[in-house]
Parts: sequence; C-alpha cells; structure tokens
Amino acid sequence: MPVITVSYPDLCELLGKRVERKHLCERLAMLGIEAEAAGDELKLEVAHNRPDLLSPEGVARALRGFLGLELGMPRYKIGASGVTVEVDRRVKPIRPFIAAGVVTNVKLTDEIVASLMQVQEKLHASLCRNRRKGSIGIYDLDTIKPPMRYTTTLPDGLRFVPLDFDRELTPAQILREHPKGVEYAPIVRDWPRYPLLVDSRDTVLSLPPIINSEDTRVTSRTKRLFIDVTGQDERVVNQALTILMTGLAERGFKLQSVMIKYPDRRVQTPDLRPTRHRLSVRAANELIGLALKPSEMAKIARRMRYDVASAKGGVLTLLAPPYRSDLIHEVDLIEDIAIGYGYDKLEPTLPKVVTVGERASIERVSERARRVLTGLGFMEVMTYTLTNPRENFELMRVSGEAAEISNPVSEEYTILRTWLLPGLLGVLRANRRHELPQRVFEVGDVVVLDEKAETGARNVRHVAGAIIGEEANFTYIKAVTEAVLRELGAKWEVVAMEHPSFIPGRVAGFICDGERVGFTGEIHPEVIAGFGLEHPVAAFELILPEELYGGAKGNR
Repeated sequence: MPVITVSYPDLCELLGKRVERKHLCERLAMLGIEAEAAGDELKLEVAHNRPDLLSPEGVARALRGFLGLELGMPRYKIGASGVTVEVDRRVKPIRPFIAAGVVTNVKLTDEIVASLMQVQEKLHASLCRNRRKGSIGIYDLDTIKPPMRYTTTLPDGLRFVPLDFDRELTPAQILREHPKGVEYAPIVRDWPRYPLLVDSRDTVLSLPPIINSEDTRVTSRTKRLFIDVTGQDERVVNQALTILMTGLAERGFKLQSVMIKYPDRRVQTPDLRPTRHRLSVRAANELIGLALKPSEMAKIARRMRYDVASAKGGVLTLLAPPYRSDLIHEVDLIEDIAIGYGYDKLEPTLPKVVTVGERASIERVSERARRVLTGLGFMEVMTYTLTNPRENFELMRVSGEAAEISNPVSEEYTILRTWLLPGLLGVLRANRRHELPQRVFEVGDVVVLDEKAETGARNVRHVAGAIIGEEANFTYIKAVTEAVLRELGAKWEVVAMEHPSFIPGRVAGFICDGERVGFTGEIHPEVIAGFGLEHPVAAFELILPEELYGGAKGNR
C-alpha cells in the first residue's frame, strides 16, 4: 500500500488542534491508516482505494470529522478563472483527455511544497497507474500567457528546456537523456506524435506524461498555480485534479475553474459538485451487526464527512464530497459507517449455527505441500491472481484462453491467471540483483474455463516452484517434485512430454490415477530471456485436488 510521510506539527496545524502522538496514531489506525511515529515525522500507510488520503491535507480533513472537530461534507467555493485550454484533434488517438484548474492566494512553505510533490508522486504511482492513465503538471501561472493549447509535436519537433536541465532538447532527446524521459519513454515511444501543452506564445508548459518545462517552474515566489492532468481515462484525469485542488483548498487557497474546449464539446473543470448515494439503514445494521436508528447512523455519516440530504423509510440519502472517487457500491458506504462507529467498539459474537467448523480438505493438502517445500529450502511467495496475456501466455511461449476482466483498470491486469509459473518467474525477475541460487514456491488458485461451471470458470488449487542458479537442472527439480508428491501420499508415474515453456528433452510429466497432474523441467532460454533473467531456471507445477492425494487426507 502507498506510504506517505507527514510532518506531525504540520498535521496538527491542519487539524487546528494539537493531538498527542499516541492518540493520533490510534485514531488513524481506526480510520484504516497504519501510522508510525519517528520524531516529528509520521509515516502513514494508506489503503489503495483512498487516493484522497495521499496528502497531509486529505488525512487532516478525514481526521477532523473522525475526531468530531468538523462534521459534515466539506464544501469548496470555486470561481471562474477565465483561462481556457483548446484541445487539438490530433491528441485524440494518443492521449485524448485533459482537465485543468487554477489556484490563487498561494503561499508556499517548505511543508506545502513537500506535500505537493509527494501527493503528485503518489497519485502518479497509484490512481494514474504510473502515468499511463493520467499525469499531473503544476506550473507558475504568472509565467504563462493563456489561452493554453493541448496539441502534439513530432519527436524531433519543438525544443524546450525540461525541468532541472539548462539546455533545450527535442522531445526525442528528452526520452534519451532526461532521467524522467528514460523512465517513462515506453508510454510514448511508439506514438507518431507526442502530446504537448503550450501557451499562446508557444511557451512549452510540459511534454505529458514525461516532464514539465523549466520556464514554468513553481518557486517560493509563486502566487498562482495552473494545474493540469492529461491522460487516456477521463474519469481518472478528473479524479486526480479534484483530489489535488480540494487538498490545496484545505490550506486556505482559492480555487478557480478552467474551460476545456474539445473539438466537439466544452467542459468546465474541476467539477466539485457532491455525489448522491443511497444507504439502507437495515442493510448496514445487518452487515455490521448493529441496531442503529436512522438518526444515529446519520450522525456517524456526518463524522465520516457526508451530508445527509434526507432520511425516509429507513433509507438515508447521503451527499459525498467530490474527492471520494472510491464510492462505487452501497457496501462502500456501509464500510464507512462501520469505521465511524468504531471497529474497537464492535463486540464479537458466535454465529447462530449448530455446526462446528474445521479446515477444508484442500487447505490440509496445501499446508502439507507448503511444509515440504519450506523444508527443502524454498521461500513461499504470493503473486497476483490477475495478470495479462503477455505474461501468462506470450512470454511462456504458449497459447490459450483465460477468464477476462470486463472492465480492467490497468493493461497489466486483464485476465485471471491459468497457472502459477509466470508469476514465479516474475518474482525471480524482481529479485534478479540478489545472490543466487534463489528458490521460490507458491500455493494458490488458478482459474480455468469450464462450460459446465455456473460462472463458466472454476478455481483449481496449484503448487509451483522454481529455482534459478547453477543448481537449476532437470535432475534437481524432478527430485523436488517427487518429494512433494511423496509427502502428499501420491502414487505417480513419470512420462515423457513436450512443453513449449521448457527445453525439449528436459521436461517430464506426472500421472496420478490416470490423470496428468503436472510437469517439471528446465525452462526454455527464450522464456528466461523474455523475463529479463540471465541464469538457468528449473521449475515444476502440480494441481492439488485432494482426491488425487489420499495420503494427505488424514493430516490435520
């Protein structure tokens, strides 16, 4: 989860009250924010679904309600700046969306500058998916002459001085020579033209999503800010701008809107109107295990920075502040009610059932497989169930079908994995700078398509292991695989087979009770190179249905 650093004195100033460190950390924990104090600094671990808490301003705003210092929904006044951004048709196929705003009455301090840089960085990494879905630019408005134009340039087109440089570069040179250009070049490298934001004098503001220009740098003397967010997801672009500007408003700065002129429409940004949500008091009580009256629940909602528009027939109509981009379902509101009530106040109760629980049989089999591999010197890892066709199929030199995500939030996570080995190779890639050999394993579910299943797919438990280094050979990994099968109580047969992910002649399959349960061998050099590895890799993967491993049934 994202971790931010906050100045304790600055946070107390934003709260308008000094709160003792220990008590502050306890209250933050109840809000779902893990806090660690180190002198005058607090390190806060924030949930991924709350990008509005990625700044001290956002944290203080939530705390003021939770501590009862300020109830209800924050409201932000916004005037018209008169600034416009004209959007060129040529940006549509590459990075089509932009939102912008103006902040005046700015008084920058070291804490505010640090906060602004941090929230920009954290939003880029989380909500904006490493700048692919959105990227933020912040400029000194007094160095710019509106109107602005969001247009494009050729790779060897308009030259400008990028931030922290002292000479002009073309966009192509920036991708090769500037640290940010090198880091984010993969986003734009294949585009025939690059996005560019300029003012009426053709002064370059930025080359989104790479770097701002030195000419528009924000300094301690800056009194007015111009903020833009460009990207390929209009929802993310608007959310990022709203979070930034409402955070700055918590400092007492004044907000102004900007008119975005697309070729076919006009949009005023940011949109700071509240969103309306329905909350069933009965559903919330049943899910949390409480018996709150509508008036009591409304009071808690106000502590969580909602306004209550109406309360009729056991249903609350809540107004949520514009920065709450995480509210998708009624369950999200119920979670906030539980937080506002206090998890520390919830009393555990036994469920009203007459049965006695025990571990599922597949968990007993999984635990035995874990113990075997741990005893053999392997380290357990956990990788994401979500992946993408390139890692799951292409890099492994195989083809196939997988359960797809209907509305993926990232190109990296578009399908459900069909096996574990790609994830293990990804772990080895992330640790390729560490000493060898490395031994890793995972026990987890994969998802296979099944027309007979109610959902068209079903979960299957697998175990997989991999070793990289000089010991990574067929003899070693076959012995490891057989050790796992032996400890599971299986009776197996080794058979010859071919697999595109493995070196021909150095791979074998395993049969149990007439069923193929897995394979083992030395990974093909093309797969190794595709994952950016430089040393031999040997690996295995087995399915773990209990009926194939009778010897593990009695182990509890």
